[in-house]
Amino acid sequence: MLDIRKLRDDPEEHARLLQIKGFDFDVGTFVGLEGRRRVLQQETEQLQAERNAKSKSIGKAKANGED
Repeated sequence: MLDIRKLRDDPEEHARLLQIKGFDFDVGTFVGLEGRRRVLQQETEQLQAERNAKSKSIGKAKANGED
């Protein structure tokens, strides 16, 4: 099985090793998808932080008897 961290660090080397075993690994597609994954992960983390901040402010408002 491939270690995703090692694959992310050096996709060209893994493509070369996979080619020896007869598997054609498209490095360009992988790198593009990996970049998109990182962007989506950052957006998700930002939205989660925003949700947490709003939930915290709602909790404080309810504790103070606000609506």
